[in-house]
Amino acid sequence: MQGSPKHLKKLFIIFLILSALVLLYFSPLADGMMMGVVFAYVAKPIRQFLERKVSRSVSSFISTMVIILPIAFLMFYGVFQGVNQMIYVLTHQKQFEETLVNVLRNAKVPEKYVSYVVSNIPSIENAFRNALKVSAVNYTVKAVYFLLNFFVSAVVCFYALADGDRLLKAILSIVPEDSRGIFREIFLAIDETLVSLWFGNFAFAVLVGLVSIPYFMAFHVPYVPMLSGLMFLAALIPVFAEWMVIIPVSMYLATVNLTSAIWFFALGVVFFYILPELLLRPQFVGHASSIHPLLLLLAFIGGAMCGGAFGFFAAPTLVAVLSAVYPFLKSGES
Repeated sequence: MQGSPKHLKKLFIIFLILSALVLLYFSPLADGMMMGVVFAYVAKPIRQFLERKVSRSVSSFISTMVIILPIAFLMFYGVFQGVNQMIYVLTHQKQFEETLVNVLRNAKVPEKYVSYVVSNIPSIENAFRNALKVSAVNYTVKAVYFLLNFFVSAVVCFYALADGDRLLKAILSIVPEDSRGIFREIFLAIDETLVSLWFGNFAFAVLVGLVSIPYFMAFHVPYVPMLSGLMFLAALIPVFAEWMVIIPVSMYLATVNLTSAIWFFALGVVFFYILPELLLRPQFVGHASSIHPLLLLLAFIGGAMCGGAFGFFAAPTLVAVLSAVYPFLKSGES
């Protein structure tokens, strides 16, 4: 390591401030930009492998498509199936009511409560329809923004892979000459840490998707490949979540066997939501990136609670950056 420059801390703080200002200026597209950077770090090992045989641009494009296309297919196919099921429920009200009554009676619910539920079904349906009408515009706007951000993430991913080295050279060109060596080392350390962090997170999401296959098969759930893919997606991108898969499937199972539905829900919440998010993900990703699991736990959960998808990706990224930079700042004090 070269000798740390005297103004290393000031230069690093200036860099963070400029990065924050850029994100603030492009805040409507911040989710897409952040996801694009994360996807680029996931795809970087693939690009490095392909780059031995094809050009940087071609390998970057192929790597981007390898990550983006499966995610896009799972997202839009899952949304399509969800809309289809909602339309089916709305257009088969009588059949839905009969199924609900049978479930309640099979569960030994007293007849007076069954009658009460049946008498209130029309009002519940009207409230649900009114809520859909009121929120239709809001959901449409959110859907448009989500599609736009997802497209932006693909573009950012490609250019981050194709032009990342040129961007590094451009940043280093504005750094004082006596500080360029140490800054290059810092950026390389950050890059290595972020690759380990986000590729490890991607590998963890793949494991969640694979482990969910026998889980769905054990309860004889249909569409196992699609549901396991959605579990992978939920573990990868917090726009979705595992409960968004577990709850609808539990409701479907309740129409067949209430006891089976309760077991499915309980096992799913414990082994596919609580344990992965609170224990397994921080441990797995922390081991891959050499970051303390507690820091990652707070970053993943706190970031998602405070900033949604952007916070889920930004908070661990910030933790990774600080972890990579800390040894350089510490050596500068000595």
